[in-house]
Amino acid sequence: MTAFRQPSFLSSDDHPTNRVRCPVHGFIHYSDNERRIVGHRLFQRLRYIRQLALTELVYPGANHTRFEHSLGVMQVASDAFDMLAAKHGDRLEAEFQTVAGFESKPLAWARQALRCAALLHDVGHAAFSHAAEEAVHKDLGHEALSINLVESNDHLGGTLDALYGEGFGATVAQVLKGPPDLLPQLQVLRDLVAGEMDADRSDYLIRDSHHCGVDYGRFEYRRLLESIELVDDSGRLELALNGGGLHAFEALILARYQMSTQVYYYRLRRIYDQYLIRYHQSLGPDAFDTTQKIIDANDMTMLSRIMQSASETIPSESSLWAKRIVNRDHHKVVFAPGIHVVGGHDLAAAAKVFDAVEAKYPDFEFLLDVPKKPVRVHKLLMPDEESGAGGVDLMLVSSAGERRPIARSSQILSRIPKTFRPMFIFGNVESKGLRKEIWQYAAAQWNVAGGTV
Repeated sequence: MTAFRQPSFLSSDDHPTNRVRCPVHGFIHYSDNERRIVGHRLFQRLRYIRQLALTELVYPGANHTRFEHSLGVMQVASDAFDMLAAKHGDRLEAEFQTVAGFESKPLAWARQALRCAALLHDVGHAAFSHAAEEAVHKDLGHEALSINLVESNDHLGGTLDALYGEGFGATVAQVLKGPPDLLPQLQVLRDLVAGEMDADRSDYLIRDSHHCGVDYGRFEYRRLLESIELVDDSGRLELALNGGGLHAFEALILARYQMSTQVYYYRLRRIYDQYLIRYHQSLGPDAFDTTQKIIDANDMTMLSRIMQSASETIPSESSLWAKRIVNRDHHKVVFAPGIHVVGGHDLAAAAKVFDAVEAKYPDFEFLLDVPKKPVRVHKLLMPDEESGAGGVDLMLVSSAGERRPIARSSQILSRIPKTFRPMFIFGNVESKGLRKEIWQYAAAQWNVAGGTV
């Protein structure tokens, strides 16, 4: 057997005869069957959901959408799969051949399932993407809705089954769900879409960087794709990396850290996220209490609603937040102890400081912004985490076939924080002198409460 296995096409309608231009990847090619998925109303809806919500109010070029990102993820995932097939096609073929329905063309079926999962991974996003997610999706998140839409016959599941056979939509949904619902043989597909060096983050880091006009998210993702390998682990295949890709992988993790701290959790972007959350909450608990209500809304319809609320002459809670957005009249940062607020003690300290500031300056309105959970940068095991609980041991493979956890092979990775959690107190305080006074008072209260320095 030779390693190289070029995936064939499932039918004449699965040849990539269509193409669309992309500012990141050049041409993205897709088939006639995939064109039916792209043309589906649920996927077309992503044209009207921007990738970074109201970030354009801070970075004017950030008007790109989930539509172009999803196409890009499909392209990167496919490129990674083809790289693996060129080096380990025989092993992949043997693995996928054990999946029911994949027997005749195992690589072609696996590749198609991967492409569809990559294409549809964000289809459940609510208006304004992550920004208003906690108000719309509550505790479930957009991932749960994406899976529901992909496996439901009334939504995308019926289309996928009609194109590729009964049960294909369920298979794609399994790839998006991951364990324990996912067949172990298909874990490689899951990791290519949503792993530690996946297509999703590769595309959004480069794409967001491009549209925001910053360089933080740029890294050698093509070198990373060239370096992906496969290793056997207890009889199953797992993704690994050869030594030539170590620096590219380090750059990926560093890019995610820098984009998260400098763009995604930048103070001005966060205040507009807070306005969106509060505006959506002001609409009441039944505004987005069904799947249909969520997918009927997009950035355009909600912006129209926000503008209408902002023009109301009778003040209301919704009009208050709408006016802040439309008039770009935002609160200012009056205290920020840093981005590495950590555990429960710091959260308690944050609440104490906020209460103290409100009591000390009752004539002003303050907003506290602390993510409920730490922001994840990576899941790699560090040298002091010998138990391995809750982490990923991504392997670095030498030319001689020796394996070593990548986190133990890189001094850079061992120093990049695995998580961070920024804290901001915003106030409607215009005077710079008064903001400085409040900051000094809050800092003193933070120290008294024992907050992390």
